[in-house]
Amino acid sequence: MKKDRDILESNLKEVIDKIKHKKKIIENINKELVSYGVTSGTFNEISRGDTSLNSLDLGLLCLVSLSVHNETKDLSISPYDFFTEKEISSSKKYVVSENQNIKLPIELNDVVMIDLENYVTKIKLSYLVQMFHSQLITYDYETQRSAKYKRTKDGVVPVPDVNKKSVEDISQHMIDETYLADMITLNVYSAEIEPLYYDSKNKTLTLNEGATISILDGFHRLQAGVRAISVNPNLDLEMILSIRSYDSDTAKKYFGQINTINVVKPERIRELKSEKHSDIVVRDLQMKSDLKGKIASASRISEIAGQLTTFDILSYAIDEVFGPTTKLEAMEVSNYLVDFFNYLVGSFVDEFLENPNGHRDKLINHPLMFAGYVQIAKNFKEQNKPLGELKAFVQDIDFTDGKLVEIIEDKRGINNRRIRNKIIEYFK
Repeated sequence: MKKDRDILESNLKEVIDKIKHKKKIIENINKELVSYGVTSGTFNEISRGDTSLNSLDLGLLCLVSLSVHNETKDLSISPYDFFTEKEISSSKKYVVSENQNIKLPIELNDVVMIDLENYVTKIKLSYLVQMFHSQLITYDYETQRSAKYKRTKDGVVPVPDVNKKSVEDISQHMIDETYLADMITLNVYSAEIEPLYYDSKNKTLTLNEGATISILDGFHRLQAGVRAISVNPNLDLEMILSIRSYDSDTAKKYFGQINTINVVKPERIRELKSEKHSDIVVRDLQMKSDLKGKIASASRISEIAGQLTTFDILSYAIDEVFGPTTKLEAMEVSNYLVDFFNYLVGSFVDEFLENPNGHRDKLINHPLMFAGYVQIAKNFKEQNKPLGELKAFVQDIDFTDGKLVEIIEDKRGINNRRIRNKIIEYFK
């Protein structure tokens, strides 16, 4: 390439964002791409964001820029400024063969079985990238680092939290062939079929049709590989491949115990491990109550995603207020708090669910208030007060009280223990 592909990707994204709702233009771009042998609908996936530009191989990226440029005449994405004549000519001969798409079942050779859920082998980086392009490798937000959120025409959606600089650095080492072989861990699982079959005699492992493959560790390495292979399709690099077959809970605990180059936030590690009994209660609130999708894994909430409080604030408050010491106690606390928060959220739907950002200037849905609500729950339980009275109780709280405002607006912030203790003490 004449220029860095990152510049082209950035310019191309801006142009695509401007035209992605113009059906006739999209149709014409698709027709041109099909004439080069690109699968119909490929550009729709790109314009929707289902397929990222940095995951395209160099030939396809060239054709996309060529087709979009021909339709829009936008000079910022002119392929003639980014690609050599030879590269453009070669790209026009691009043909997507059905053989390029990998499908399950997949048989891997020279596999060592550690136990029934744990296997190790080596694999070509190019084959992993091919699996990724074939949409066989997925990103499971339940078992990975906390997501970032992006606003699209279809609403706010989670996207992988990727350190772009790290991907670029790793990719360059791969291209320069100075990268030392590292390990990528995939999780192959299914609740309906047997996901794996191991032939101990021939040391082959079959990833069965119908299984789901998610990446447990090495997403940045895989993204770097996608970028490196797009620059040099003939790159000959092998990776260590670890294959696990874990259910969701085990996968979370595994991810919680490992460290990667891009350090996972400590709040997310604790959430995944769920070692404390109070953590188990919060996991139940995430899964079973109306707070589902409203509890941030990170140390701060995402207002764009409509989040209300953090995993750590709730866990801390539950530990301080209820102090469950056994799984049985945790289950009892969980059952009560699920009902409590369902009543709370159901009584103030606009403030907590439908339009939380419209009430950020009030204290009712402030992240720290959820430590207070945990204490209120304990008060209700000890006094045997029916949860039907909760709405009236909250309506009677003076959210303008100077002492309460002073605690919540303390500059030490929501992650300070003393501030959390003060809010709990306030509502005792």
